[in-house]
Amino acid sequence: LPEQPEVVIGAIDADGAIVTDRKMADVGLFPAELEGIGEDVARRLLRWRRSFGSPDPAAALRGHVAVLVDDAIVSGLTAAAGVRYLERRGAGRIVVAVPSAVDETARRMEERGLEVVAPVRVERPEQIPQTYAHLPEVSAKEVAILLAQAGPSSPPHLALRGGTDEPLRLVDAALVAHRSRLRVPRGIGPAPALVLVGLPEKDRHLVARLAEAGIASLRIDGAPEPAAAERALETALGVLAAHPEIDPHRMGVLGVGTMASIAVEVAERDARARVLVLLDPVGTPVPARAMVLRSEELGLQVAERLARWAGDRLQGSAQPTESA
Repeated sequence: LPEQPEVVIGAIDADGAIVTDRKMADVGLFPAELEGIGEDVARRLLRWRRSFGSPDPAAALRGHVAVLVDDAIVSGLTAAAGVRYLERRGAGRIVVAVPSAVDETARRMEERGLEVVAPVRVERPEQIPQTYAHLPEVSAKEVAILLAQAGPSSPPHLALRGGTDEPLRLVDAALVAHRSRLRVPRGIGPAPALVLVGLPEKDRHLVARLAEAGIASLRIDGAPEPAAAERALETALGVLAAHPEIDPHRMGVLGVGTMASIAVEVAERDARARVLVLLDPVGTPVPARAMVLRSEELGLQVAERLARWAGDRLQGSAQPTESA
C-alpha cells in the first residue's frame, strides 16, 4: 500500500504481471485502485531497468537452471512473481534460495513443486528480522555496481572496465622472459590483483574463483629457478602496478610449493604485496599474516573461501573512494 509500504498486497514483475495476496479483499481495495498502484510500480521498475542497464534474461535463461535470490520469504509474493517471470522466460529449472523464510510460506511453495533453499525457518513473519545480525538497505548505486561486476548489465552512468584474459610476456631485470597470463574481471574501477607463481594445472580453477570475486590475477607459468622466480615476481608486481585497470594499492602474491619461500621473501620487502597466500609451502617460515592451504584442500569450496579471504583483505587495504 502506498500509504503503508510495510503492508504488502502484491508483487509485480518487469512484464507488468501482478501476483496478489488471497487476503487482499480484507484491505478494501477496488480493482481499479490495485491497477493504479500496479502501474505506478511498473513505471518505477522500468526506470530501474534503464538505470541498471539490465538486458532481458531470456537468452541466458532458456533451458538452464535459474536461482532466484531474495533476502527472505515472508508472504512469498515477490518470489511467486519472480518464479512466474522466469517461467515465461523459459527457465528449465527454478530454485528459490533465501537465508531465512516463514516456514508455512516456504512449505506452500514446495507443495506447488518449487525447490526452496532456506537454511533458517521461523514460524512468524515478525521473527525474520531476528535471523540477521546486520541487514542494511542497499542503494541503487550499489545494485548497479554489483550487477555490472557479475553479469551482462551495463549501467549507462558507470564507466565499466571490459575485462581481459590474455597471455603476457614478463621480461625481468636480467632480460629473461617469463610466460604469464593476465585475467582482469569485468567490473567498476581499478581491480585488486594477485600474482600467482607455481600454481599447478590441476588448481587453475582458482583463477576463475578469483575473477568471480572481482580479483584480477597474473599467473606466472613454468617453474623457474629461485633467482629467476624472484625476479619474475617482482616484475609482475611492477607490471600490475602500472596497469590502468589494476589498483596498485590492492595487490598480493600467492606462492605454491617451493615458490612459497620466494613469495614470502618478496612480500616481506615489497610493500606493494599487501596480501600473502601460501599453498603447500616448502622449507620456509610462515608469516602470521599469511593464509596457508594444502593442495588436497583446494577444492571449489576452499578456492571460494580463499577468494573471499583475499578479497576482504584487498578491499580493506584500498585507498579511500566514494562511498556507494
